[in-house]
Amino acid sequence: MLFIHLSDIHFRKTEVGQPDDPNKALRSDIVEDVKRMRMDIGKPADGIWLTGDVAFAGQAEEYDFAYRWLEETLCPAAGCRIENVFVIPGNHDVDRKIEAGPAQVIARQALRNKPADQLDVEIGRWMRDKLSANLIFGPIDNYNRFAAKFLCPLRAYVDGAGEPSEAPARPYATRDLTLDDGSTLRLWGFNTVLVSDASDAENTMLVDPAAAQIEHEDGVCHVVMAHHPFNWIKNKRAFEDRCNLMAKIQLFGHEHTRRVEEARRHLRIRAGAMHPEKDQPDWKPGYNWIDVSVATSSGKRRLKVRLWVRQYEVDSFLAVPDPDHNPVWENSYDLPPWSAPEAPAAAVEAPAGEHKETRREPQIMPISAPPPPSIRTVTIKLFKLKEHEQRRLISHMKLDRPGDRDLKDYEIAIAAVKRSQEQGTLAEMDRLIEGMLAGGTLA
Repeated sequence: MLFIHLSDIHFRKTEVGQPDDPNKALRSDIVEDVKRMRMDIGKPADGIWLTGDVAFAGQAEEYDFAYRWLEETLCPAAGCRIENVFVIPGNHDVDRKIEAGPAQVIARQALRNKPADQLDVEIGRWMRDKLSANLIFGPIDNYNRFAAKFLCPLRAYVDGAGEPSEAPARPYATRDLTLDDGSTLRLWGFNTVLVSDASDAENTMLVDPAAAQIEHEDGVCHVVMAHHPFNWIKNKRAFEDRCNLMAKIQLFGHEHTRRVEEARRHLRIRAGAMHPEKDQPDWKPGYNWIDVSVATSSGKRRLKVRLWVRQYEVDSFLAVPDPDHNPVWENSYDLPPWSAPEAPAAAVEAPAGEHKETRREPQIMPISAPPPPSIRTVTIKLFKLKEHEQRRLISHMKLDRPGDRDLKDYEIAIAAVKRSQEQGTLAEMDRLIEGMLAGGTLA
């Protein structure tokens, strides 16, 4: 599976969409390089991974522009569908207007002043109190509306009896992908901006203790994504130890240099910044291509990771070679034994006169057909409707529930799509949304 890894895009409200946008030409060069790399590698991207700082100041207009750019420009250039974007927040995704409030200031001070060995317990207390949790997640509400389109919004562990299971309370994003041998590549997107302001510095950021609770599971290989590298996180010890044990691939943003760290048991990758500040020393925008596959030989499985590190030089993107001067960084890691579960054999009636027995049905390659609607494709379409149109559709399909009143509007939309799938009406929901987008009305 092939992915593009981007970070620190920094779409700035006062610049994007303007004729004098200082990063307009740079974005054009990035898109052209994506097209060239897609041809050179020989296949389209299966997804785009964003490790934070999509916006510059966490403003809604910045996310609106980011979504349009992803859908209309970058995804077509990469050859991937918009629903295959996966995103986590960075410090620039925090709404600075909200984080400046006095309650926010007190909350950050209370958490940051705790000793590192007491932070996990303290964060857990805040996560389970609704008022305290709102202080933590309020500054990324605009980000969450953007991330909800990709099923990546973040919530606190608020004690809420009756909260719908379709909107689970968790402060991280996760997604399962299928590797070439049928095993699972599980993405984990963790939030390192539980507290964030202009005073952010190394060893001051916090991560939820859930990040240190990744479990072993047969046939599952883990990829961890976080905006801030470990050296920025105050309560990093358990998180870093668990990541090094469980995650063969670790992706970060924020730091624009020190791009790749090759270790015996894991590969640690920084994206570089797509839009670093022009006044930064050694200004060199960058991004990555990552190819992940499983090779099996003599019953032994190995995870193969091929990495193309791209960096802007003068007027175009060039390869950053590995220490041996190869343009492609190649690493492989042992995986535990695993084999895909066998499909049950179909019973075939023996011809008359023959002994009756169970025989395996011959495999027939299916005729290619358009993929059916999925939770991700329908969610993307639902968010193209205005909020009142979403509510009307949800009510029309009887997908609303009394407990929805405690959810945010984007959480209600996600819950409705998941209920539709559970009820077997996802195709009908997809058809109705298509009709509404085309100007039709509900019958």
